[in-house]
Amino acid sequence: MRKCTMYVFVLVVNVYFVFQAAGNSDSTPSGNQANLLVEQQCSNLERHEIETHLSTKTPYRVVANLNDKPITYPGCQPTRIWSVIRHGTRNPSKEHIEGAKVKLLRLKENILLNPLTNLCLDELTRLRLWHFNVSSEEEKYLTPEGVDELIELAERMQKRFPYLLPDQYDPNLYYFKYTKTQRTLLSAQSFATGLFGRHRIGQVIYPEALHKDPVLRFYKLCDRWQVDVDKNPMTFDNAERFLKEPEMIDAINYIRRRTQIQNITAEEAQLIYTICGFETAWNRRRDPSVWCSLFNQDTIKALEFFEDLEYYWNDGYGYELTHRMACAAIENMFEYIDPFSKKPNATFYFTHSGTLLKVLAHLGLYKDNEPLTYRDFKRERAWRTSVIDAFATNLAFVLYECDKEREPMVLTLHQERPIRLPGCPQNEDFCSLKTFKEEYTKNISNCDFEELCHFKPKQDEK
Repeated sequence: MRKCTMYVFVLVVNVYFVFQAAGNSDSTPSGNQANLLVEQQCSNLERHEIETHLSTKTPYRVVANLNDKPITYPGCQPTRIWSVIRHGTRNPSKEHIEGAKVKLLRLKENILLNPLTNLCLDELTRLRLWHFNVSSEEEKYLTPEGVDELIELAERMQKRFPYLLPDQYDPNLYYFKYTKTQRTLLSAQSFATGLFGRHRIGQVIYPEALHKDPVLRFYKLCDRWQVDVDKNPMTFDNAERFLKEPEMIDAINYIRRRTQIQNITAEEAQLIYTICGFETAWNRRRDPSVWCSLFNQDTIKALEFFEDLEYYWNDGYGYELTHRMACAAIENMFEYIDPFSKKPNATFYFTHSGTLLKVLAHLGLYKDNEPLTYRDFKRERAWRTSVIDAFATNLAFVLYECDKEREPMVLTLHQERPIRLPGCPQNEDFCSLKTFKEEYTKNISNCDFEELCHFKPKQDEK
Protein backbone atom coordinates (compact mmCIF):
# COMPACT_ATOMS: atom_id res chain seq x y z
CA MET A 1 0.00 0.00 0.00
CA ARG A 2 2.83 2.37 0.91
CA LYS A 3 4.55 1.57 -2.39
CA CYS A 4 1.40 2.47 -4.35
CA THR A 5 1.07 5.73 -2.37
CA MET A 6 4.65 6.60 -3.25
CA TYR A 7 4.04 6.05 -6.98
CA VAL A 8 0.93 8.24 -6.83
CA PHE A 9 2.96 10.96 -5.13
CA VAL A 10 5.73 10.66 -7.73
CA LEU A 11 3.21 10.87 -10.56
CA VAL A 12 1.59 13.99 -9.09
CA VAL A 13 4.95 15.69 -8.63
CA ASN A 14 6.05 14.88 -12.17
CA VAL A 15 2.73 16.03 -13.59
CA TYR A 16 3.31 19.33 -11.83
CA PHE A 17 6.75 19.73 -13.38
CA VAL A 18 5.48 18.91 -16.86
CA PHE A 19 2.72 21.49 -16.59
CA GLN A 20 5.23 24.05 -15.32
CA ALA A 21 7.45 23.31 -18.31
CA ALA A 22 4.53 23.82 -20.64
CA GLY A 23 4.34 27.44 -19.52
CA ASN A 24 2.16 29.47 -17.17
CA SER A 25 -0.78 29.78 -19.49
CA ASP A 26 -4.34 28.51 -19.52
CA SER A 27 -3.50 25.95 -22.20
CA THR A 28 -3.60 22.24 -21.33
CA PRO A 29 -0.97 19.67 -22.32
CA SER A 30 -1.09 18.32 -25.84
CA GLY A 31 -2.28 14.76 -26.52
CA ASN A 32 1.33 13.55 -26.68
CA GLN A 33 2.14 15.17 -23.35
CA ALA A 34 -0.92 13.62 -21.73
CA ASN A 35 0.15 10.17 -22.95
CA LEU A 36 3.64 10.70 -21.54
CA LEU A 37 2.20 11.50 -18.12
CA VAL A 38 0.40 8.18 -18.06
CA GLU A 39 3.57 6.31 -19.03
CA GLN A 40 5.75 8.02 -16.44
CA GLN A 41 6.67 5.45 -13.79
CA CYS A 42 9.64 3.77 -12.12
CA SER A 43 11.28 0.80 -13.78
CA ASN A 44 9.77 -2.46 -12.54
CA LEU A 45 12.93 -4.54 -13.07
CA GLU A 46 13.92 -6.44 -9.94
CA ARG A 47 17.60 -6.80 -9.01
CA HIS A 48 17.70 -10.47 -10.05
CA GLU A 49 16.18 -9.59 -13.43
CA ILE A 50 19.10 -7.25 -14.01
CA GLU A 51 21.97 -9.23 -12.50
CA THR A 52 21.14 -12.42 -14.40
CA HIS A 53 21.37 -10.72 -17.82
CA LEU A 54 24.66 -8.81 -17.72
CA SER A 55 26.66 -11.11 -20.02
CA THR A 56 30.36 -11.17 -19.09
CA LYS A 57 29.80 -8.31 -16.63
CA THR A 58 27.64 -10.55 -14.45
CA PRO A 59 28.85 -10.53 -10.81
CA TYR A 60 29.95 -13.96 -9.62
CA ARG A 61 27.52 -13.89 -6.67
CA VAL A 62 24.73 -14.55 -9.19
CA VAL A 63 26.13 -17.92 -10.34
CA ALA A 64 28.20 -19.02 -7.32
CA ASN A 65 27.44 -22.29 -5.55
CA LEU A 66 27.27 -21.38 -1.86
CA ASN A 67 27.01 -25.00 -0.73
CA ASP A 68 30.52 -25.58 0.57
CA LYS A 69 30.07 -29.00 2.16
CA PRO A 70 32.90 -31.48 1.44
CA ILE A 71 32.48 -33.31 -1.86
CA THR A 72 32.94 -36.95 -0.91
CA TYR A 73 32.50 -40.24 -2.73
CA PRO A 74 32.76 -43.59 -0.90
CA GLY A 75 36.08 -45.32 -1.43
CA CYS A 76 37.68 -42.33 -3.20
CA GLN A 77 39.84 -39.43 -2.06
CA PRO A 78 40.61 -36.19 -3.94
CA THR A 79 44.37 -36.02 -4.53
CA ARG A 80 44.94 -33.46 -7.28
CA ILE A 81 43.17 -30.37 -8.63
CA TRP A 82 43.77 -28.21 -11.72
CA SER A 83 41.71 -25.06 -12.08
CA VAL A 84 41.48 -22.09 -14.42
CA ILE A 85 39.81 -19.02 -12.98
CA ARG A 86 38.74 -15.76 -14.59
CA HIS A 87 39.69 -12.59 -12.70
CA GLY A 88 37.02 -11.07 -10.50
CA THR A 89 34.89 -7.98 -11.07
CA ARG A 90 36.96 -5.21 -12.62
CA ASN A 91 36.82 -1.64 -13.90
CA PRO A 92 35.78 -0.99 -17.51
CA SER A 93 38.20 -0.49 -20.38
CA LYS A 94 39.54 2.97 -21.13
CA GLU A 95 37.08 3.25 -24.01
CA HIS A 96 34.09 2.63 -21.75
CA ILE A 97 35.45 4.86 -18.97
CA GLU A 98 35.76 7.76 -21.38
CA GLY A 99 32.37 6.92 -22.88
CA ALA A 100 30.76 7.11 -19.45
CA LYS A 101 32.43 10.42 -18.64
CA VAL A 102 31.52 12.06 -21.93
CA LYS A 103 28.56 10.36 -23.62
CA LEU A 104 26.63 9.28 -20.53
CA LEU A 105 27.30 12.56 -18.75
CA ARG A 106 25.85 14.39 -21.75
CA LEU A 107 22.88 12.02 -21.84
CA LYS A 108 22.32 12.54 -18.11
CA GLU A 109 22.17 16.31 -18.60
CA ASN A 110 19.78 15.98 -21.54
CA ILE A 111 17.44 13.74 -19.55
CA LEU A 112 17.41 16.06 -16.56
CA LEU A 113 16.68 19.06 -18.79
CA ASN A 114 13.82 17.29 -20.53
CA PRO A 115 10.50 17.93 -18.74
CA LEU A 116 8.82 15.15 -20.73
CA THR A 117 11.12 12.36 -19.52
CA ASN A 118 9.40 9.15 -18.45
CA LEU A 119 11.79 8.44 -15.59
CA CYS A 120 10.15 8.71 -12.18
CA LEU A 121 11.20 11.12 -9.47
CA ASP A 122 13.33 8.57 -7.61
CA GLU A 123 15.22 7.69 -10.80
CA LEU A 124 15.73 11.34 -11.67
CA THR A 125 17.07 11.99 -8.18
CA ARG A 126 19.52 9.09 -8.48
CA LEU A 127 20.54 10.21 -11.96
CA ARG A 128 21.16 13.75 -10.71
CA LEU A 129 23.56 12.33 -8.10
CA TRP A 130 25.28 9.99 -10.58
CA HIS A 131 28.95 10.52 -11.34
CA PHE A 132 31.70 8.32 -12.71
CA ASN A 133 34.97 8.62 -10.82
CA VAL A 134 37.00 5.80 -12.37
CA SER A 135 40.30 7.01 -13.78
CA SER A 136 41.45 5.90 -17.23
CA GLU A 137 44.76 4.95 -15.59
CA GLU A 138 42.86 2.32 -13.60
CA GLU A 139 41.19 0.68 -16.59
CA LYS A 140 40.38 -2.99 -16.04
CA TYR A 141 41.74 -2.91 -12.47
CA LEU A 142 40.24 -5.42 -10.05
CA THR A 143 37.67 -3.83 -7.73
CA PRO A 144 36.95 -4.56 -4.04
CA GLU A 145 34.04 -6.76 -5.14
CA GLY A 146 36.48 -8.72 -7.32
CA VAL A 147 38.77 -9.20 -4.32
CA ASP A 148 35.86 -10.53 -2.25
CA GLU A 149 34.77 -12.88 -5.05
CA LEU A 150 38.17 -14.61 -5.14
CA ILE A 151 38.60 -14.75 -1.37
CA GLU A 152 35.15 -16.30 -0.92
CA LEU A 153 35.71 -18.73 -3.80
CA ALA A 154 38.93 -19.99 -2.20
CA GLU A 155 37.29 -20.36 1.19
CA ARG A 156 34.49 -22.48 -0.26
CA MET A 157 36.91 -24.62 -2.28
CA GLN A 158 38.98 -25.25 0.83
CA LYS A 159 35.92 -26.35 2.80
CA ARG A 160 34.98 -28.78 0.00
CA PHE A 161 38.50 -30.25 -0.19
CA PRO A 162 40.05 -29.65 3.25
CA TYR A 163 42.81 -32.29 2.90
CA LEU A 164 43.68 -31.45 -0.68
CA LEU A 165 43.83 -27.70 0.05
CA PRO A 166 45.50 -27.22 3.46
CA ASP A 167 45.64 -23.72 4.95
CA GLN A 168 49.46 -23.79 5.13
CA TYR A 169 51.24 -22.76 1.94
CA ASP A 170 53.72 -25.25 0.57
CA PRO A 171 55.26 -24.73 -2.91
CA ASN A 172 55.42 -28.51 -3.32
CA LEU A 173 51.64 -28.68 -2.93
CA TYR A 174 50.49 -25.43 -4.56
CA TYR A 175 51.19 -23.81 -7.92
CA PHE A 176 49.69 -20.41 -8.75
CA LYS A 177 50.15 -18.47 -11.96
CA TYR A 178 48.59 -15.33 -13.43
CA THR A 179 48.92 -13.27 -16.61
CA LYS A 180 50.81 -10.01 -16.74
CA THR A 181 47.84 -7.85 -15.65
CA GLN A 182 46.87 -6.17 -12.40
CA ARG A 183 43.48 -7.89 -12.32
CA THR A 184 44.84 -11.44 -12.48
CA LEU A 185 47.71 -10.69 -10.08
CA LEU A 186 45.31 -9.31 -7.48
CA SER A 187 42.88 -12.16 -8.17
CA ALA A 188 45.65 -14.67 -7.44
CA GLN A 189 46.63 -12.84 -4.26
CA SER A 190 43.00 -12.65 -3.16
CA PHE A 191 42.51 -16.37 -3.76
CA ALA A 192 45.67 -17.09 -1.76
CA THR A 193 44.27 -14.89 1.01
CA GLY A 194 41.15 -17.05 1.12
CA LEU A 195 43.29 -20.19 1.47
CA PHE A 196 46.06 -19.08 3.81
CA GLY A 197 45.02 -15.79 5.40
CA ARG A 198 46.25 -12.30 4.62
CA HIS A 199 49.31 -12.55 6.87
CA ARG A 200 50.69 -15.54 4.92
CA ILE A 201 50.31 -14.53 1.29
CA GLY A 202 53.79 -13.03 1.23
CA GLN A 203 55.15 -16.59 1.25
CA VAL A 204 53.49 -17.52 -2.02
CA ILE A 205 55.85 -18.02 -4.97
CA TYR A 206 54.68 -17.06 -8.44
CA PRO A 207 56.48 -17.77 -11.73
CA GLU A 208 57.14 -14.94 -14.15
CA ALA A 209 53.90 -13.45 -15.45
CA LEU A 210 53.52 -13.31 -19.24
CA HIS A 211 51.14 -11.20 -21.31
CA LYS A 212 51.13 -13.91 -23.99
CA ASP A 213 51.13 -17.01 -21.84
CA PRO A 214 51.04 -20.28 -23.84
CA VAL A 215 48.61 -21.88 -21.36
CA LEU A 216 46.79 -19.02 -19.66
CA ARG A 217 46.33 -16.84 -22.75
CA PHE A 218 47.22 -19.06 -25.67
CA TYR A 219 45.15 -17.08 -28.18
CA LYS A 220 47.50 -14.11 -27.85
CA LEU A 221 50.18 -16.30 -29.47
CA CYS A 222 47.98 -17.52 -32.31
CA ASP A 223 48.61 -15.27 -35.32
CA ARG A 224 46.17 -17.14 -37.51
CA TRP A 225 43.35 -16.69 -34.99
CA GLN A 226 44.17 -13.00 -34.63
CA VAL A 227 43.73 -12.47 -38.37
CA ASP A 228 41.11 -15.06 -39.36
CA VAL A 229 38.82 -14.62 -36.37
CA ASP A 230 39.52 -11.76 -33.96
CA LYS A 231 40.13 -9.10 -36.65
CA ASN A 232 37.82 -10.60 -39.24
CA PRO A 233 34.72 -8.39 -39.73
CA MET A 234 32.66 -11.47 -40.61
CA THR A 235 33.15 -12.73 -37.04
CA PHE A 236 30.80 -10.00 -35.87
CA ASP A 237 28.38 -10.23 -38.77
CA ASN A 238 25.61 -11.93 -36.77
CA ALA A 239 25.83 -9.39 -33.98
CA GLU A 240 25.70 -6.52 -36.49
CA ARG A 241 22.71 -8.09 -38.23
CA PHE A 242 20.89 -8.40 -34.93
CA LEU A 243 21.03 -4.61 -34.60
CA LYS A 244 18.53 -4.47 -37.47
CA GLU A 245 16.21 -7.12 -36.03
CA PRO A 246 12.86 -6.04 -34.51
CA GLU A 247 13.92 -7.08 -30.98
CA MET A 248 16.94 -4.76 -30.96
CA ILE A 249 15.06 -1.94 -32.66
CA ASP A 250 12.35 -2.28 -30.00
CA ALA A 251 15.01 -2.24 -27.27
CA ILE A 252 16.52 1.03 -28.51
CA ASN A 253 13.07 2.56 -28.98
CA TYR A 254 12.17 1.61 -25.41
CA ILE A 255 15.22 3.48 -24.10
CA ARG A 256 14.21 6.46 -26.23
CA ARG A 257 10.69 6.41 -24.81
CA ARG A 258 11.96 6.14 -21.24
CA THR A 259 14.27 9.10 -21.66
CA GLN A 260 12.32 10.98 -24.34
CA ILE A 261 15.68 11.43 -26.10
CA GLN A 262 14.97 10.35 -29.66
CA ASN A 263 18.49 10.31 -31.09
CA ILE A 264 19.95 7.61 -28.81
CA THR A 265 21.92 5.22 -31.03
CA ALA A 266 22.55 1.47 -30.83
CA GLU A 267 26.13 2.23 -29.79
CA GLU A 268 24.92 4.42 -26.92
CA ALA A 269 22.42 1.76 -25.86
CA GLN A 270 25.29 -0.74 -25.64
CA LEU A 271 27.32 1.74 -23.58
CA ILE A 272 24.37 2.21 -21.19
CA TYR A 273 24.13 -1.59 -20.86
CA THR A 274 27.87 -1.91 -20.21
CA ILE A 275 27.95 0.74 -17.47
CA CYS A 276 24.73 -0.68 -16.00
CA GLY A 277 26.58 -3.99 -15.75
CA PHE A 278 29.79 -2.72 -14.22
CA GLU A 279 28.13 -0.44 -11.66
CA THR A 280 25.72 -3.20 -10.63
CA ALA A 281 28.51 -5.77 -10.30
CA TRP A 282 30.70 -3.49 -8.19
CA ASN A 283 28.54 -3.43 -5.09
CA ARG A 284 26.25 -6.18 -3.84
CA ARG A 285 24.86 -3.95 -1.08
CA ARG A 286 23.69 -1.02 -3.17
CA ASP A 287 20.86 -0.74 -5.65
CA PRO A 288 21.67 -1.64 -9.27
CA SER A 289 23.06 1.15 -11.43
CA VAL A 290 20.59 3.91 -12.25
CA TRP A 291 21.33 3.28 -15.93
CA CYS A 292 19.63 -0.12 -15.61
CA SER A 293 16.41 1.84 -14.99
CA LEU A 294 16.25 2.57 -18.71
CA PHE A 295 15.50 -1.10 -19.47
CA ASN A 296 12.60 -3.51 -19.27
CA GLN A 297 13.00 -7.29 -19.47
CA ASP A 298 12.92 -7.46 -23.26
CA THR A 299 15.44 -4.64 -23.60
CA ILE A 300 18.07 -6.09 -21.27
CA LYS A 301 17.64 -9.56 -22.81
CA ALA A 302 18.15 -8.14 -26.32
CA LEU A 303 21.35 -6.36 -25.25
CA GLU A 304 22.53 -9.56 -23.56
CA PHE A 305 21.84 -11.59 -26.72
CA PHE A 306 23.86 -9.12 -28.82
CA GLU A 307 26.88 -9.83 -26.62
CA ASP A 308 26.24 -13.57 -26.63
CA LEU A 309 26.47 -13.47 -30.43
CA GLU A 310 29.80 -11.63 -30.29
CA TYR A 311 31.32 -14.07 -27.81
CA TYR A 312 29.90 -17.14 -29.54
CA TRP A 313 31.58 -16.26 -32.83
CA ASN A 314 34.76 -14.73 -31.46
CA ASP A 315 35.51 -16.95 -28.45
CA GLY A 316 33.30 -20.01 -28.73
CA TYR A 317 31.94 -22.30 -31.42
CA GLY A 318 31.85 -19.86 -34.34
CA TYR A 319 35.17 -20.98 -35.83
CA GLU A 320 36.83 -24.36 -35.30
CA LEU A 321 40.27 -22.86 -34.79
CA THR A 322 39.03 -20.85 -31.79
CA HIS A 323 38.29 -23.86 -29.63
CA ARG A 324 40.82 -26.24 -31.19
CA MET A 325 43.75 -24.12 -30.02
CA ALA A 326 42.56 -24.48 -26.41
CA CYS A 327 44.20 -27.91 -26.60
CA ALA A 328 47.27 -26.19 -25.13
CA ALA A 329 45.43 -25.65 -21.84
CA ILE A 330 43.80 -29.10 -21.85
CA GLU A 331 47.16 -30.76 -22.49
CA ASN A 332 48.56 -28.92 -19.48
CA MET A 333 45.62 -30.07 -17.36
CA PHE A 334 46.21 -33.75 -18.15
CA GLU A 335 49.88 -33.36 -17.27
CA TYR A 336 49.07 -31.88 -13.86
CA ILE A 337 46.25 -34.22 -12.77
CA ASP A 338 48.04 -37.42 -13.74
CA PRO A 339 48.29 -39.67 -10.64
CA PHE A 340 52.04 -40.11 -11.26
CA SER A 341 52.74 -36.46 -11.93
CA LYS A 342 55.62 -34.81 -10.09
CA LYS A 343 53.83 -31.46 -10.34
CA PRO A 344 52.24 -29.78 -7.29
CA ASN A 345 48.90 -31.27 -6.23
CA ALA A 346 46.91 -28.04 -6.52
CA THR A 347 47.29 -25.86 -9.60
CA PHE A 348 45.38 -22.58 -9.98
CA TYR A 349 45.63 -20.39 -13.06
CA PHE A 350 44.21 -16.84 -13.05
CA THR A 351 43.26 -15.64 -16.46
CA HIS A 352 40.58 -14.05 -18.66
CA SER A 353 37.18 -14.46 -20.26
CA GLY A 354 38.68 -15.37 -23.63
CA THR A 355 40.50 -18.34 -22.12
CA LEU A 356 37.53 -19.73 -20.18
CA LEU A 357 35.14 -19.55 -23.13
CA LYS A 358 37.55 -21.23 -25.52
CA VAL A 359 38.28 -24.01 -23.04
CA LEU A 360 34.56 -24.59 -22.41
CA ALA A 361 34.00 -24.84 -26.16
CA HIS A 362 36.97 -27.17 -26.57
CA LEU A 363 35.32 -29.49 -24.05
CA GLY A 364 32.03 -29.38 -25.96
CA LEU A 365 30.14 -27.68 -23.13
CA TYR A 366 27.14 -25.38 -23.65
CA LYS A 367 26.98 -26.22 -27.31
CA ASP A 368 23.68 -25.56 -29.07
CA ASN A 369 22.44 -28.01 -31.67
CA GLU A 370 22.69 -25.35 -34.35
CA PRO A 371 25.12 -22.41 -34.64
CA LEU A 372 23.82 -19.31 -32.88
CA THR A 373 22.67 -16.65 -35.36
CA TYR A 374 21.02 -13.25 -35.31
CA ARG A 375 17.63 -14.91 -35.88
CA ASP A 376 17.77 -16.96 -32.67
CA PHE A 377 16.79 -14.44 -30.01
CA LYS A 378 13.62 -16.32 -29.06
CA ARG A 379 15.30 -19.72 -29.13
CA GLU A 380 16.32 -21.41 -25.89
CA ARG A 381 20.10 -21.49 -25.94
CA ALA A 382 22.83 -23.19 -23.97
CA TRP A 383 25.36 -20.46 -24.80
CA ARG A 384 24.54 -17.74 -22.26
CA THR A 385 27.58 -15.78 -21.15
CA SER A 386 25.67 -14.42 -18.13
CA VAL A 387 25.65 -17.98 -16.78
CA ILE A 388 28.84 -19.51 -18.16
CA ASP A 389 31.27 -16.55 -18.08
CA ALA A 390 30.49 -14.24 -15.18
CA PHE A 391 33.32 -12.46 -13.39
CA ALA A 392 35.44 -15.01 -11.44
CA THR A 393 34.10 -17.87 -13.58
CA ASN A 394 36.02 -21.03 -12.76
CA LEU A 395 36.56 -24.50 -14.16
CA ALA A 396 38.21 -27.22 -12.11
CA PHE A 397 39.23 -30.84 -12.64
CA VAL A 398 39.65 -32.88 -9.47
CA LEU A 399 41.39 -36.27 -9.54
CA TYR A 400 40.04 -38.85 -7.11
CA GLU A 401 42.11 -41.94 -6.39
CA CYS A 402 39.95 -44.84 -5.31
CA ASP A 403 40.29 -48.24 -3.68
CA LYS A 404 42.00 -51.07 -5.56
CA GLU A 405 38.86 -52.15 -7.36
CA ARG A 406 38.40 -48.77 -9.06
CA GLU A 407 40.54 -46.75 -11.41
CA PRO A 408 41.26 -43.03 -10.88
CA MET A 409 38.22 -40.82 -11.46
CA VAL A 410 37.81 -37.17 -12.46
CA LEU A 411 35.24 -34.73 -11.15
CA THR A 412 34.70 -31.64 -13.32
CA LEU A 413 33.36 -28.49 -11.69
CA HIS A 414 32.11 -25.37 -13.46
CA GLN A 415 31.01 -22.46 -11.28
CA GLU A 416 31.70 -24.84 -8.35
CA ARG A 417 29.08 -27.35 -9.52
CA PRO A 418 29.66 -30.84 -10.96
CA ILE A 419 29.19 -30.88 -14.72
CA ARG A 420 29.16 -33.90 -17.01
CA LEU A 421 31.35 -33.76 -20.07
CA PRO A 422 30.42 -35.12 -23.50
CA GLY A 423 31.74 -38.67 -23.82
CA CYS A 424 31.58 -39.24 -20.08
CA PRO A 425 28.72 -40.94 -18.19
CA GLN A 426 25.72 -38.63 -18.05
CA ASN A 427 24.14 -40.31 -15.03
CA GLU A 428 26.94 -39.68 -12.53
CA ASP A 429 29.41 -36.92 -11.60
CA PHE A 430 32.54 -39.06 -12.00
CA CYS A 431 34.28 -39.82 -15.27
CA SER A 432 37.13 -42.31 -15.22
CA LEU A 433 40.48 -40.76 -16.07
CA LYS A 434 40.85 -43.38 -18.80
CA THR A 435 37.52 -42.45 -20.42
CA PHE A 436 38.27 -38.78 -19.99
CA LYS A 437 41.62 -39.11 -21.75
CA GLU A 438 40.19 -41.23 -24.53
CA GLU A 439 37.54 -38.61 -25.25
CA TYR A 440 40.15 -35.88 -25.76
CA THR A 441 43.15 -37.93 -26.98
CA LYS A 442 42.55 -36.92 -30.58
CA ASN A 443 42.55 -33.23 -29.64
CA ILE A 444 45.72 -33.57 -27.60
CA SER A 445 47.62 -35.73 -30.12
CA ASN A 446 46.81 -33.18 -32.82
CA CYS A 447 47.76 -30.24 -30.63
CA ASP A 448 50.53 -28.83 -32.80
CA PHE A 449 50.00 -25.25 -31.72
CA GLU A 450 52.59 -23.85 -34.11
CA GLU A 451 50.96 -25.55 -37.06
CA LEU A 452 47.43 -24.60 -35.96
CA CYS A 453 48.31 -20.97 -35.51
CA HIS A 454 50.76 -20.32 -38.30
CA PHE A 455 49.37 -17.54 -40.46
CA LYS A 456 49.92 -17.99 -44.17
CA PRO A 457 49.22 -14.74 -45.99
CA LYS A 458 47.55 -14.93 -49.36
CA GLN A 459 49.67 -14.24 -52.42
CA ASP A 460 48.21 -10.77 -52.92
CA GLU A 461 48.99 -9.89 -49.27
CA LYS A 462 52.74 -10.51 -49.63
